[in-house]
Amino acid sequence: MKLIKTRIVLIITSIIIYSCKENKLESNSIDSIQTKNSEVSLDINEDKLKFSIDDTIKNSKTYFFSNSKSKDLFLLTINPGTIESSKSELKIITKENEIIYKESFQTYYFIKGIEEPKTIPTSSQKEYEKYIKKYIKSLTANQYKSYFNKNVNDFFDNAVYPIQKKKYNEIKDWEEDIEDKEFLNEVFTDSTVNVIDIVCFDCDEGGKMIGYSKKNNKVKTLLEHD
Repeated sequence: MKLIKTRIVLIITSIIIYSCKENKLESNSIDSIQTKNSEVSLDINEDKLKFSIDDTIKNSKTYFFSNSKSKDLFLLTINPGTIESSKSELKIITKENEIIYKESFQTYYFIKGIEEPKTIPTSSQKEYEKYIKKYIKSLTANQYKSYFNKNVNDFFDNAVYPIQKKKYNEIKDWEEDIEDKEFLNEVFTDSTVNVIDIVCFDCDEGGKMIGYSKKNNKVKTLLEHD
């Protein structure tokens, strides 16, 4: 009987010890997650997360594109929503109200450069990271709004613009990278074909050149570039 009691006590003790170890491991795991979240939050600016577009925003410009005698409407539409969930759209619409080009992209494009300061310390990686975190945290809601509005207003100066005819020869420098040789030939043999450069909205850099092929009666990409 004594032996049975001793065994029972040992079993209960083992269970308690194992349970304590489990709780300790669980507690350490939770603390670790909280610490990681705390570190990540240093890079997040609450003003950016709160920044949103209340109403639909539109901006437009006209260019000679599909027709050398009448201009097409290049229409930018920014839809309501938070800066990280809102979608924007670029359309090219002819005089006959036909949509010949459409591209959707993240509205975040209009503020993505604000978190890159013009000057940064170069002493060390640690100092750089410390400076960036401090800079991002210092940005206010009004700064985000002002930066956003400026980029929307300057959209057709910085993001969508026609390539001047005198610069067409520069396209030949990329001739090896152009797969559609037929359209390339059309660009150089038909003086009424106009080429427009559009930035890559969801990339850090680069873009593409597009034109309206009269032979194919549609917008075609001439080349994509860095």
